[in-house]
Amino acid sequence: AVTFLNCKNLGVSDLKIENSQQIHVSFKKCINVKAWNLKVVAPEKSPNTDGIHVTETQYIKIISSAIKT
Repeated sequence: AVTFLNCKNLGVSDLKIENSQQIHVSFKKCINVKAWNLKVVAPEKSPNTDGIHVTETQYIKIISSAIKT
């Protein structure tokens, strides 16, 4: 999985995460985030269906993305 921590003016695009053991994608303590074209996938019987975590983050926009958990 991927965690973005304490980022400012972050752009994330074209990211695909499949079958993560824990959190798929996490934005924590970030400011001004734009994320687009993200794809998060977990199998139907997966114990992890968290998708995207956003905590203590300000001004985040997630667009044109697919979460299949």
